[in-house]
Amino acid sequence: MVALAALALITLPWQQALIALGAIIIAAATLYKTEAGLYAAALLLPFVPFKALFLLSLLTLFSFILSILSGARRFRFHLSPLLVPLLLLYLVFFYATITSVLFYSSASEFLIPVTGLIYLFVMVNVFDSREKLDNFVFCLAVAAAITAGYAIFQFYNGANILEMKKEWLDITKNTDIKNRAYAVFENPNLLAQYMVLSASLSLGFIFSSASRGRQFFFAFTAGLSIFCLVLTYSRGGWLAFAAALVIFALFKNKLLLQTLPVAGFIAYWFLPKTILQRLSTITSLKDSSNAYRLDTWHSTISLIKSHWETGVGLGRIAFSRVYYTHAHNSNMVPHSHNLYLQIIGEFGILGMVVFIWLLLAIFRLGLKLCSVKDYYVRNINAGIMAALAGFLVHSTVDYFLWYYKLGILLWLLIAVLLVTEKFAQERRDIERNEL
Repeated sequence: MVALAALALITLPWQQALIALGAIIIAAATLYKTEAGLYAAALLLPFVPFKALFLLSLLTLFSFILSILSGARRFRFHLSPLLVPLLLLYLVFFYATITSVLFYSSASEFLIPVTGLIYLFVMVNVFDSREKLDNFVFCLAVAAAITAGYAIFQFYNGANILEMKKEWLDITKNTDIKNRAYAVFENPNLLAQYMVLSASLSLGFIFSSASRGRQFFFAFTAGLSIFCLVLTYSRGGWLAFAAALVIFALFKNKLLLQTLPVAGFIAYWFLPKTILQRLSTITSLKDSSNAYRLDTWHSTISLIKSHWETGVGLGRIAFSRVYYTHAHNSNMVPHSHNLYLQIIGEFGILGMVVFIWLLLAIFRLGLKLCSVKDYYVRNINAGIMAALAGFLVHSTVDYFLWYYKLGILLWLLIAVLLVTEKFAQERRDIERNEL
């Protein structure tokens, strides 16, 4: 490893040498401690290309297997009620890949959920202490804080909306909005979903962290993420976070629900004109993005009528290949801008049934963890449930699983939920043995 680092520093330009040196350090740390690969994935998720995350997942899995074979780690597989629908969903993914109208493109996009599954599997079996889970979520929060900080800086100092992509905003209906934050994401709506997930998770860890310093950091990250979410001017993102707050209050403390309407009413009077103007266009059919989505949904429904049994195959490229034959206008779209229509379009009705089964199993587990005595588990569970609720609400007007940063993050959040379930189960076993 030292020789490779020295060779990289000598032979490569300094930028590439630093990247190579960082990769060598991460690889060495991952081989030494499997959890180091998981921490690195959490930190790097918003900033590196998919190939880097995929290779890191394979290295992390390899390190985990080595630790088992060497006897350094005892393998004990955690059985969860989520296991059956989760594996069935991946079987649906696999079937939709091999039967796709464009096999190679689907096989390439199939690697995104596979990467998420690898991280999930390793996390559930490596995180055997609360400290490791706390460190992992801390890394996620650090990445979110850096992303939000960059997006805020970019919003106030970057190019305005007229110099970027006009499809991001109907400037005839939003005359006072000059920019939208997007940071290292491809568009503001993707960043908005990332901030909804990050802010919700941070809310849960504000109450679960034992350290005052960590509590302050998670509160800071949540506030920064919420401010960044505002600057995305994503109406779907705003509605998603409102739903996330409601679910968080339900799972954390139902008394919090009474404060949300009052807080919303007070906030309304302090909202800038640009936000109120943006909110006023949510249901407007004259808004170009709303009209665009309606046309897309109409065309997607036409596609589903022809392919409802098995779908067209996994991924955006396969979907687009068939979509154009059903399009009701000249818009060529990469996806349906709706998670539920997209799932039926790609995987058919069976895929939707399995997906709903998984969602029901997740929220059933959330309700189960909501009643445990361990406040650590309950608070984390509230954050995860809020994040997933925000994801599902935002997914009614957009589709995010195609984007590797969000697709992998979703599986990481489910992994956090499974780890907390494992902790709750271990505590119950200890209490049962003591009796």
